[in-house]
Amino acid sequence: MRFGAHVSSSGGISRAIARGRAIGCESLQVFTHNPRTWRPTHHSAAEIAAFREKATEAGMGPLVSHGLYLMNLGAPDREVPTGPPAKAITRNIYRTSIESLRQHLEIGEALGLSGVVLHVGSSKGSTTDEAIARIGAGIAEALDAVPGECAIYLENTAGAGDTIGRTFGQLRAVADATGHDDRLGFCLDTQHLFASGFPIHEDGGIDRVLDEFDRTVGINRLRCLHLNDSKTEFDSNRDRHENIGEGLIGEDGFRRILGHPALQGLPVILEVPGEDGDGPDAVNMERARRLHAEGLALRG
Repeated sequence: MRFGAHVSSSGGISRAIARGRAIGCESLQVFTHNPRTWRPTHHSAAEIAAFREKATEAGMGPLVSHGLYLMNLGAPDREVPTGPPAKAITRNIYRTSIESLRQHLEIGEALGLSGVVLHVGSSKGSTTDEAIARIGAGIAEALDAVPGECAIYLENTAGAGDTIGRTFGQLRAVADATGHDDRLGFCLDTQHLFASGFPIHEDGGIDRVLDEFDRTVGINRLRCLHLNDSKTEFDSNRDRHENIGEGLIGEDGFRRILGHPALQGLPVILEVPGEDGDGPDAVNMERARRLHAEGLALRG
């Protein structure tokens, strides 16, 4: 396993490497865009070169980005009002999402990222099948527009509302609708699995869950693991992250997860609140590594 974290890229994306090193990262996840706006961030050629150089010097990788939470490739392909009524503007969320994904792939390619982790979207009043067809077509359009090595990793969801990706069957359906098997992988989030009713915390639970994932999707297509404990109850469908071992998955659950043989080659990205509320930190990183070692020992 290559332990890493989602770290800030404020002040210049190359600064993310030093922030990652300071808490013990071997891999890394960043936002390449401001997550609160559609407007793309301009990264200078010097910043891009510095990011690549510092990552190489640190031996850090794989490196991934996380797509904007604003993106919804499952949205209907039409103009709709967005924002508060007094300041509402008309926007085609579907077309804007495809354009944003294209931008993510372009900067990901420039930075040498392995992939973009993507929340696949929600149906927004249409049927699940209709949304999946739109999502697949939108991802394919973005990948066609940006050739290269940077891939898209579909992430499972906690299952709130009409989100797509709460089941492995839905994730597989999106992949089938997209094509591009060579540039489409998957990211599993432990908190999302727990919240959507996958019993990863139980004795033998992670084995059953990964067997199901392998039968439905293919374990060889798993590219990344988001490591987060849960503030919310099992099968709650609520996305609330907690520090490693301090939530309802617990240390025993993480020993079982981190010791599983099928997960050993993955980048493991922490997205926890941190002991001081400032995001992933050295305390959580050390705890994850300890539970990994203890989990391997349990497996023998």
